[in-house]
Amino acid sequence: MLVGSRMTYPVITISPRATLDSANDLINKESIHSLPVVDRQGRLLGLITKDKIDSVLCKNGSTNEVESELLVEDFMMTQVLTVTENTPIEEAARIISDYDIKSLPVIRGNYVVGIITATSLIRIFLEMTGARSQGIRLTLQVEDVPGKIFSIFKKICEMNGNVVSFSTYNSEEKGYKMMTLKIDGIEKYELKQAITPLVYKVADIR
Repeated sequence: MLVGSRMTYPVITISPRATLDSANDLINKESIHSLPVVDRQGRLLGLITKDKIDSVLCKNGSTNEVESELLVEDFMMTQVLTVTENTPIEEAARIISDYDIKSLPVIRGNYVVGIITATSLIRIFLEMTGARSQGIRLTLQVEDVPGKIFSIFKKICEMNGNVVSFSTYNSEEKGYKMMTLKIDGIEKYELKQAITPLVYKVADIR
């Protein structure tokens, strides 16, 4: 999955000559956290965030007179982390997590073509884990060896089950992996009885 298929576009942007007052109004109106700052051609110049605006207004006093005198270009972040449409979605998630930020402008050349946000990534996570899909949620601790996952999928297929979603992640115990599946078409008791002999532990089933 690439950023280009899940980014928000067209993106809401603002001019560097706009006032903090107008930036604040736009952020509140659109219920967003940040605004890419662009020139007249749409090239990225910086980023202004809700947190930065709130910090400036708190320091200078939150009045219409003060807000109308302060310009975005004087307070925007100019060293902006970005991604492209061809960036893998997990790389965008890593950047957002590692740098503790809420959004990433998506650029083509130096032109802003979209934005990917932490909220977007949460929606993708819900989709990838089948959180809104019907079925049995099964979490397993399995040996980290070739063929183990195949044997589990083979058994589910033999029982005419449908794997709605599937993910793996590290186990606290060395030599093992955790895997979570959402499965439809099999009764819970039958599924547990069939899978238990194939794995180290059935950690959770619901």
